[in-house]
Amino acid sequence: MRFRDIAIIISQLEGFSNPKIFMEQYETDGDMCAFLMEKAYYDIYRRYVVDLGCGTGFLSFASAMCEAQKVFGVDIDKKALAVAVENKKKLAYEFGLNLNVSFICTDVRYFYVKRRFDTCVMNPPFGIKNKGADRLFLKKAFEISDIVWTFLSANSEPFVKKFSEENGFEVSSVFKGKIQLRRKYFFHRKKVEFLDVDIYRIKRKEEKKL
Repeated sequence: MRFRDIAIIISQLEGFSNPKIFMEQYETDGDMCAFLMEKAYYDIYRRYVVDLGCGTGFLSFASAMCEAQKVFGVDIDKKALAVAVENKKKLAYEFGLNLNVSFICTDVRYFYVKRRFDTCVMNPPFGIKNKGADRLFLKKAFEISDIVWTFLSANSEPFVKKFSEENGFEVSSVFKGKIQLRRKYFFHRKKVEFLDVDIYRIKRKEEKKL
């Protein structure tokens, strides 16, 4: 599937109807989903992928459209996951896409797996309203996957590089982007705003052989 088609399809899915500000719930718009997929394609194609803080499933579905072997979306919000399930049905009925995506409702802090995922994709809380949330998500991603693709707040590179090094990972690529934010919170003054973000590819360091 072309990346442009991914952007168009994702843009027709349902997002958060009543987002929770303390959880920093924002959808990843179709264009940015497609941008990430284009950059991360070879880390997703035929790989086992997890989407931490998946919300209504946009990155999970985009990963499946890139022919991931299997995608698991993880989120604590039951209402968001209910929307994700409806989005999955819509993709099947309206677009003929029977995607291999499963959703798990749990706090990411308590999400454990026996076998590490190949790749984690995520648009986590940036730690603006809930300090330290970005660290929590990164830490979990490092525990359960070998490669991490993540959106984080703009100009966060010094922190991300240091935190990655402390956890046996290294930043291999950084891209700049803008996530489209539609007016959903009371403090949004414009119908559409754009949030500057950094997009990281972070990989596990190879273990040195003795």
